[in-house]
Amino acid sequence: MYEHVQNIHDEMFYLREREEEMQELNRSTNSKMAWMTGLSIFVCLSVAGLQLWHLKTFFEKKKLI
Repeated sequence: MYEHVQNIHDEMFYLREREEEMQELNRSTNSKMAWMTGLSIFVCLSVAGLQLWHLKTFFEKKKLI
């Protein structure tokens, strides 16, 4: 009986350790995704700005503006 209870206790302790590891992995992944989302938004806005600047200078050279 004692061994059975000890096995259950050890298994619960092991599962808690695994849960903590997975929570840390989840936090790390979430943080990386937040940074990548910010970087993606920055790149998209930068490309949009460069496209607007390029079109403006193109039309100014063609004397359409």
